[in-house]
Amino acid sequence: MSLPLTFATITPKTKHTATVIFAHGLGDSGLEFSNNKEMRTIASQLPHIKWVFPNAPERSITAWKGDTRRRSSTRGWLDVLNDPLTYLSEDDDIQEYDEGIMQSVKHLDAFIQSEIDSGISQGRIVLGGFGQGGAISLIAGLGGSQWRGGSDTQDGWKLGGVMCINGWLPMRDKYKKRLSMHASTIPVFWGHGVQNESVTWDLSWESANFMGDRLEVRYGQYTKVGEPGVSFMSYGVATLLAESEMEDLRLFLKKVFPLEG
Repeated sequence: MSLPLTFATITPKTKHTATVIFAHGLGDSGLEFSNNKEMRTIASQLPHIKWVFPNAPERSITAWKGDTRRRSSTRGWLDVLNDPLTYLSEDDDIQEYDEGIMQSVKHLDAFIQSEIDSGISQGRIVLGGFGQGGAISLIAGLGGSQWRGGSDTQDGWKLGGVMCINGWLPMRDKYKKRLSMHASTIPVFWGHGVQNESVTWDLSWESANFMGDRLEVRYGQYTKVGEPGVSFMSYGVATLLAESEMEDLRLFLKKVFPLEG
């Protein structure tokens, strides 16, 4: 099938039995992440995994309008309505915001379906991302058909896992109503840098904690990383990927993608 967005890849070095689809942050690109030293290191340690890095479409950013220091548009999975980034419940009712997120969900769905068509089962696919990419992965990876306009009879995906790095949860109230029936069975790795000023630790933890009545949310329980529910981990960095975080991410992937597959 033809894919709606351009992308970069890291090809597996042994038999391809699993895939990670990783969405970049605001203003970044798939190519930048595919060339990231830490990503390359993890890929070399897990040679059976194919990595796919889609490029988000260009979009106007509401919070940047009138700011001469910034471009009016950039690559992004969803709009940014306020700066600094905060969660406001009234944003949930903005139709254009909702529709923009739904469009990005459909884009990522196409990448998931492409892997399935190539012979990789849903349970051998992980969807993840950084910043905005983490936010959209929580929605596309754990959300049901209502995030897809209600036209899709399938109630979301039953993926091997979801990864959110320095992300947050937009549209919280609608999110709970639109969770997939599979959401509570999917392992989620959620890592955040405590010094991150773009997406604060408080916003990220509030987002994870908000999901607690629908999904099991664990803080810092390393022994349960890779089990169903949300494993939330903190790291003493800002936006860069900490070495300890990358090691935890590798262990998460080893657990959800055992070599036999």
